[in-house]
Amino acid sequence: MVNRYDQKALYEACMHVCTVAVRDGFPHLSAADILDPPHEWFDAALARQVVMHLMIRECGWPKRRVVEMEERSREAINRALRTIDARLQYPRFANHYQTIKEHARSLLALIASQEEAA
Repeated sequence: MVNRYDQKALYEACMHVCTVAVRDGFPHLSAADILDPPHEWFDAALARQVVMHLMIRECGWPKRRVVEMEERSREAINRALRTIDARLQYPRFANHYQTIKEHARSLLALIASQEEAA
């Protein structure tokens, strides 16, 4: 259960959901590889950028909060946003991103419905 009045718990739940959705979209990567990409694993770095993009653009978390919680530089977060925004110009990537985004939303809705049932 997630305490909807605890900002940290909400953030962590959203991060978890986004990571799971991205992991399902990049099935060859583990969640750990996405959250802390090994050096020179460009696909894992891209997957992490997708997570950051989902957190900010789709879930509405302020960049400032993501920088703080993920202990990343503002430049790293801004680079992730620019990279994914640029990749979304390509239909095949945009379609895949849309699938990941919808999966994340359905997982968030599932968590919310469990909260209401409790």
